[in-house]
Amino acid sequence: MAPPPLPGGQRTVGPHVVPEPELQGLIFDLDGTLIDSMPMFFPAWPETCAEFGLPLLSLEGFYGFAGVPMPDIVHAIHRDAGVECDDVRCEVFLESLKTAQAREEARRGSPERIECVIALATDALAAGQRVAVATSGVKEHVRSHLALTGLDQLFSESKGNLVCASDLPPGRGKPQPDIYLEAARRIGCDPSKCRAYEDGESGLCAAYRAGMHVIDVTEMQGYPSSDGLRKAKAAQEQARDWLDSTGSSSDASSKL
Repeated sequence: MAPPPLPGGQRTVGPHVVPEPELQGLIFDLDGTLIDSMPMFFPAWPETCAEFGLPLLSLEGFYGFAGVPMPDIVHAIHRDAGVECDDVRCEVFLESLKTAQAREEARRGSPERIECVIALATDALAAGQRVAVATSGVKEHVRSHLALTGLDQLFSESKGNLVCASDLPPGRGKPQPDIYLEAARRIGCDPSKCRAYEDGESGLCAAYRAGMHVIDVTEMQGYPSSDGLRKAKAAQEQARDWLDSTGSSSDASSKL
């Protein structure tokens, strides 16, 4: 039986659903979920790949890596190209990437807020529920973007409700469940009584493995989708193998 629909086009992934009376906390990814930073991040990747003599990362491929920690993406790109990448080369690549991203951000300005998702967080706070962010983003970028978009009024290290991949042991970022479990711990919530909001496949998988009610935000009314994202999502859902045999990705979207 399909999960009951949630308003605004929220799409439940997997069989686990938290009813409203039992809901303790809401945990959000950042890039591509609360802020529309993905289009701003993309141009730096093919530029840096070219600098390092690697095949250019396509837009669809870029969205396919949504939510994956950046060092893991760098190693995966090198591995797919058959090029050796030790930790030193990875760090040099990431420094060049950050420089290219800074140029792009200076040209474009700060990322736009994704208001349809932010409203879920503000409504939850108004109802006395707890919220947190669990992001694979680089901490310096995360802090800057939260401040530039005003979201530091909702999420910050000082509030104790912000977890970045760098807060975890190496290799424990998304799609491992650790970042969502840590976010739930920091806000004092039972993970099984939390909803997790994500745009990327690795994040959806991480939240599912953490035992949360998982929601894909990319079909919400007002979400800034794109052809590259839609193609990546279709390919990921077709290849999805991390849902257990008793569950499946259930479309619980609503047109309310």
